[in-house]
Amino acid sequence: MSTYIARLFYLGTAYYGSQWQPNVRTIQGELVNALTSWSGEEHTHESVTLSGRTDRGVSSLGQIVRFTSDKKPNLEKINAHLPDDITLWAYTKVVSTYNPRYNVLFRHYKYYLDTRGMALDITRIKQAGKYLVGLNNYTFLSKPDSERSTLATILNVASRKTDNLIIFDFHGVNFLWKLVRKSVTLLKWIGLGIFPPEIIRDLLNGKNMISGGIEPASPEGLVFIEATIPIRMKPDLKSLRRIRKTIANRIGLHSRAAAMLNEINHDYLSDQTSFY
Repeated sequence: MSTYIARLFYLGTAYYGSQWQPNVRTIQGELVNALTSWSGEEHTHESVTLSGRTDRGVSSLGQIVRFTSDKKPNLEKINAHLPDDITLWAYTKVVSTYNPRYNVLFRHYKYYLDTRGMALDITRIKQAGKYLVGLNNYTFLSKPDSERSTLATILNVASRKTDNLIIFDFHGVNFLWKLVRKSVTLLKWIGLGIFPPEIIRDLLNGKNMISGGIEPASPEGLVFIEATIPIRMKPDLKSLRRIRKTIANRIGLHSRAAAMLNEINHDYLSDQTSFY
C-alpha cells in the first residue's frame, strides 16, 4: 500500500472532537468510514491518523490526515462519502514512515473572541501576549493530560481588534490540552482590567495567582488553521468549492436563526409583552 497525507477542513460543532471514540460521532471516525467506503479496504482509527487533536466544537482548515491505500486518492469521490462539514481538499504521497503528529514544523491556531458588550483594552492584551512566548511550563494554563509533559513552545502570539471581535493568532511547535482556550480567557480578563499583564509571567514561573482556576474559552471560537510541513500539496478546486458552499450555507442558516430568535425575544419575552 502507498501512504498519503491530505489537508482536512471540518466544522467541529456536530462532533465529539477529532479523535476517534466509540459510539459517538468524531472527525476521525467519519474519515475511517469514508475511506473504507471509497476504497473497499479496511481502515481503522489506528491506520487513519491526524496531526493534532481538537476538542468537541473546535474546527479546522488545515489539519493533516495520514492514510494508506492501494488506490490513488480521488478527493471528490472520497468527499462524497463524507458529510458536508468535513472535506479533504489537497493531498500528496509520502514515505511510509511519515507521522503527521510529529513530522510538523509548527502549528497555527486562531481564536475569534466575540467582544460585544465588553470594553477590552487591546494594548494590554498585546502586552500580555508577549509573556506567553517561549519554551515554558504551562501547568496553570492547560488541563492535565495523563502523564504528558506540561512543557510547550509557543513561537508567537498576535492579536487584532475588529468591530465585534478580537482575533488571536497562536503559532507554536506544540500545544497542550486547552492551552489556547485558557490563554484566551486570561487575555480577556487582562483586557478587562481584572488582572495585570504580568500575571502570565507569574503563572509561568509556577505561582498560581488564580485560586479558582481558568475556565477555557468557548470551543466554537477556535480554529486549527494549519499544521505547517515542508511538503507541498496541490489543492483540489472542486473540494475548495465544496468548502465555500458549506460555509455559505452555514452563514445563511445562522443568520436566519439569529433573526428568528431576536424576533421571538422581542415579540414574546421582553418586559413590554404580556405573553407570560
